[in-house]
Amino acid sequence: MSTFDKQDYLTLRRWFFDELRSRGIDHRKETLSYDANTAYDYAYYRLQAEAKEAWLKRYGYSPSDEMLARAFFDAEIERFTRHHHWRKPLNWLRRRLSQLNG
Repeated sequence: MSTFDKQDYLTLRRWFFDELRSRGIDHRKETLSYDANTAYDYAYYRLQAEAKEAWLKRYGYSPSDEMLARAFFDAEIERFTRHHHWRKPLNWLRRRLSQLNG
C-alpha cells in the first residue's frame, strides 16, 4: 500500500498498544493453542477488524492485513519489552556501588 507511510504505521502501532493495554489483553494469561481458539486469538481478530474499520472511517482506506498484523505484534513486543528499561540504570547503579565499596 503506497499511501501507508511510516507515520501511519506508528499511529497504527500506538493504537494497538493502547487498545491492548486498556482492555487488559495479555497472551501470558492462557496456554498456547494450535487451533487459534483462545480468548487472545479472538481478541486479535476483533482488534484487526476494529482497526481496519477505524482507519477506513478516519483516513479513507484500510491498512493491508500484513500491516495490521505487523503493527499488532510490534505493539505487543513494545508492551512487554518497555518495562525492562529500568534494568539499565539499575545495573549501572550496582556497578557504581561495587566500585565505591570495593
